[in-house]
Order: sequence, then structure tokens, then C-alpha cells
Amino acid sequence: MPLVDGEFRRKNGFEAPYDNLQILSYFLFGFMISSFYALLVPLTEEMPARGVLIAMYSLLLLGLCVGAVVSSWLDPVDTTIYSSLQATPREVPTGELLYCCYCKCKVHKRSKHCRVCNKCVGHFDHHCKWLNNCVGGVNYRVFFATISVASCLTGLQLAWNAVLLKRFLDDEDFHMRVPHFSGQARQGMLVYLVVSMLVAAGVFTLLIHLVGFHIFLYTRGMSTYDYILKQRAKKAAKKEEEERKAKGVTLQETRVDSGFTPQTDPPPPQAAPAAQDAGGGGEAKFNGVGNGNGISPMEPESSTTLGGASPLAARDGPGVGESKKQLKPLPPKQDASGEQGVGSPALGG
Repeated sequence: MPLVDGEFRRKNGFEAPYDNLQILSYFLFGFMISSFYALLVPLTEEMPARGVLIAMYSLLLLGLCVGAVVSSWLDPVDTTIYSSLQATPREVPTGELLYCCYCKCKVHKRSKHCRVCNKCVGHFDHHCKWLNNCVGGVNYRVFFATISVASCLTGLQLAWNAVLLKRFLDDEDFHMRVPHFSGQARQGMLVYLVVSMLVAAGVFTLLIHLVGFHIFLYTRGMSTYDYILKQRAKKAAKKEEEERKAKGVTLQETRVDSGFTPQTDPPPPQAAPAAQDAGGGGEAKFNGVGNGNGISPMEPESSTTLGGASPLAARDGPGVGESKKQLKPLPPKQDASGEQGVGSPALGG
């Protein structure tokens, strides 16, 4: 376990502590390789097909082993953390460097500090638990080639395993014709074929998904870390939007439960059509707007009923809505004889 300034710093994927997924990958590929050479190859009766199958699988397996070793062995650390380059990195402009509080030195802007490896990785993409190493600018291409070869290897094994399983189910004496399995039980071989195909199918699904994902990132010009940050930002924005909507609904429900009704402004006065009498005369207007009784809508109505009482006073009774000064009726006219004449009271003499 390497120590730098008294702290652990992983240099490559072959240094302890090992990840559980790294150990699991050794068991999975070990089982697949052994089942291929010990089960699938002997069950293949056609000699030309067997030779081609062994050659293709062996070449892919060699490429997988080389790629896995190289991508795990390479150290993608940002070289500016070394003391020899930390003083004045001449090949790197000053504006391209940022200070890392964990490494306590300046690193590139595209670098990211991996807490698992405890180092800044140049052009950081992600930390691969299957390789127990970070993937960055130094080993990204080797990593992509490794997962591509691994997907082809598992795909070839899955396809050939499915062909042999079909033959095994169609012919009950299929395994008896193979000298290597003539004394073996049929049920045991059937279980072995099924388990081998299920393991190959699971590994192939994971690998082809990983290859497709990195192809997608390449077309978008993104790294895995950039994609993760973008997804986090989307989730945060979505959560904030949901909280904002929930607060709005809660406020609206509170207003409804409390009987609160939002007030609205009264509608503006509308012009009424001028009504003409038989003589053709129009009613009185104020600023060009009439209210139907010849009184300005901007001023309180005066008494227009008989006896000087307003419509409000006539409705509510005396003392309500009447004006303080009421016109008193004039005494009836008297004729020369001093007797009252017949007629109604007049309002203005």
C-alpha cells in the first residue's frame, strides 16, 4: 500500500485494497473461460467449426487479458501533483491550473480528485470498480477497447452455448456421442449448459450496455463525470419544480378552506345608449355618459320623486336617504273670494 505524505494513494488497480466487483469479475470470467474450453469445445462435433471457434475465442481472450492488465496498470494521475512540476509548470499555462485542497497542489481544470484512489486524475472519466482503477486521459482508449473485446468474447460464447443447448434438448443421445462425456449424466450436463449460458447472458448484457453508453457519450462530447453532473442538475431542478408546485397547491387549498376569495377590480362604467323621447330630446349627460335619469354618475343623485324624497328615502322610510333640507309645499292659491281652489300643490310658485 503506497503512502504519500503519510496518506494512502493508489497507483494502479493491482494494489490493495481490492474492490469486491474486481474480485467478482475474476470469478465470472474464470468460470466462463473454463466452461468454454471444458464444455463447449468438446461438444462441438464439426472439426472445421471447432477450429475456427477456438481460434476466434482465443484471440479475443488474449486481447481481453492484455487490455484489462494495461488499463488497470496505467496510472491516470495528473502529473502536476509531482513536486518536480509543482513549482512552475512551464508546459501548462497558469490559467489552466486549479488548486486541489486534497492534494494540496495545483492541477488541471479537467482533473478530478478521486477519493477512492486519493489522487487527482487527469481528464477524469470515472472510477471503474471492476478494474479497481480510475479511467482518465491516459487509459480511456485502452479501457474502451477492453470492454469492446469483452463484449465480443461473451457474445460469441453466448451464441455458441445457445446452439449447443438446442442440440442437447433435441437429441437425447447428443452427449453420448462425445467420448469425453459418454459416462456423464444427462441432467448434470444440462444444468451446466444452462448455468453457463445464463452467466454469459448476464455479462454480455452489462458489457454491451456499457459499450453503448460510452459510444453515446462520445457522440455528445461528454465524459461519464459530465453526464453524472448533468443528471444531478436535472434531478435538482425537477425536485425544485415539484416543491414549488406543491407549495402553490397548498396555498390555494388554504385559501379555499379559509373562505378567502381573491378580490377583483370593479368593471369600468359602460356607456348606455341615449334614449330619446317622442320629441327627439336626449337625456342629460356628464362627460358624454348618461345614467338613464339625466343625472351625472359622478355626483350623488338628487331628489327626483314627488315631494322631494329620494328613491332611497322612499324605500327605507323617513330619515334614511333624505336630504336635510326638504321643500315645503306652497299654500294653495286663493281666489278673490278667499276660498281654496281645486288643484295639486305646485313646486316652485
